[in-house]
Amino acid sequence: MMANTGIILTKNRVMAAVMALFGQVCEAETAFLEERRNRLPEDIFRFPPKISRGENYQQLPWMMLDYPRVFQPEQSIAVRHFFWWGNFFSVSIQVSGKYKAKQIEQLQKWPAGAFICVHPSPWEHHFGRDNYLPVAELDAAGIGKIAGEKDFLKLSLSLPVGQWAEAPAFLLSGFTSYLDLLLD
Repeated sequence: MMANTGIILTKNRVMAAVMALFGQVCEAETAFLEERRNRLPEDIFRFPPKISRGENYQQLPWMMLDYPRVFQPEQSIAVRHFFWWGNFFSVSIQVSGKYKAKQIEQLQKWPAGAFICVHPSPWEHHFGRDNYLPVAELDAAGIGKIAGEKDFLKLSLSLPVGQWAEAPAFLLSGFTSYLDLLLD
């Protein structure tokens, strides 16, 4: 395998395609936010979108788009789009402070198929039961208990990488579902 350059070249093409996908999604999301600028918290517009990539999330390549991305000690709001090689695309919202309270108030409007983070750290992305539980398996008291155990709330949706053709609509739909919960 060390002599087969095709493996690395294929990986590079896939990652370039994911980068292009995230760029297209980001353009649509920017337009979505601009259309609702007067109804969304101004914090959302403080920092531009950011695409990052790496080679070793649980030993596999990954790429993420964060937008919005406000990580402040007193309150945070971030939507993270994540590609994990061989596994999934995900779109997550991570909130704390007043944004966490607003998301909890909107519990009945959370997107179908959402998962809630049960891990003590918001920086894990896998969908093992030690990190996420399906919201559909929980009642309001169970969700309240999970949300009350930490200073952040993280919700996520997942799509297998094999469903690549559905990824643009999936990522945009997850993003709009989460941001619609913040509209005034």
